[in-house]
Amino acid sequence: MSELPPELEKAKQFHSHLGPYVTVGLRMGQAITQKLGEIPFSFKIKAFTGNVPPVSCIVDGLQLSTPATVGNGGIQIMEAMEPCAVALNNTEQLEVKLRPEVLESIRNCESEAQEKLALQLWTMPEERLFQIKVVHLGK
Repeated sequence: MSELPPELEKAKQFHSHLGPYVTVGLRMGQAITQKLGEIPFSFKIKAFTGNVPPVSCIVDGLQLSTPATVGNGGIQIMEAMEPCAVALNNTEQLEVKLRPEVLESIRNCESEAQEKLALQLWTMPEERLFQIKVVHLGK
């Protein structure tokens, strides 16, 4: 495999391998910080991933790409049938959910092709990867 972008190399080292779900977490985190910023403790994330790999690998990607972590209380892991991340600050709620066809391609990926798929997900345009919904909260 060719040389990985620095963000994916860092994720591979932190997570012990590079797969599609950790890459999805990185991309979800990028979408969240692009909208809500990178100031620590300014938002919380509910990661609808459960605690069981491989879907829970999304959490490691979120921790690497946002100021929120499980340890600092910024990420809460929730049980769910379909993975998504919901970020919340005082004024907005941002839901980042995989498009069904992307989720299906991840679920059908053979183990030897996971790093290749991870690299494809990394370069995929955000609008082809996610369904993003923003809700403005009234005060």
